[in-house]
This record gives sequence, C-alpha cells and structure tokens, in this order.
Amino acid sequence: MESGLYTVVQFNDDDKWFVIAEKVIDGSKYSFMIRVNQNEDDFIDEYQVVKSYFDGDDEYMDVVNGDELKKIMPILVPDAKELIEHPDKLKKLLGLN
Repeated sequence: MESGLYTVVQFNDDDKWFVIAEKVIDGSKYSFMIRVNQNEDDFIDEYQVVKSYFDGDDEYMDVVNGDELKKIMPILVPDAKELIEHPDKLKKLLGLN
C-alpha cells in the first residue's frame, strides 16, 4: 500500500509497519514506523526507527537504537508527531475513515 510518503512495509507475513516519517540525515535514510495489523486496518501501539541501506537494487533496514536514535529522533519526530498524537489521521491515511 502506498499513499505519497506513507507506505506499508512488510518484513514477513505477520510483520507490517506503516512509515509515517522519513528523512535523509547525514547521508542515510531513516524511517519512523508504526506497526499495523495483518489486515492493515488498525494500528498496534508499537513504534520503531529503521535505517536503510542498499545492496544493488535491494533495500535493507536495520533497527536504530542507543545514541544514534537519540541523535536522529529530534530531526525525524517533527514529521511524525502530528500523526502520533492524532490516531484518527493515521486511520484516514489507511482509508479507514
């Protein structure tokens, strides 16, 4: 599913994440994600930040934590704050409202 910036990323059959903010910081792409259920019709109260890297045409993502997370969150969160504070807007983006 894709709607402009907002995309659902599926890591395996039961692991889907909705990208609500994405920025290139210091030459690396970071994405702030909220977990969605299997049907992509509800959000689960679980968040993560991932850093993308490429090997040829394949994109891989590593979960960001520790000092790196503390460094990039102030830059990344302003884009996501509105959606986190207003879950109804998240549902609207998924076409549920």
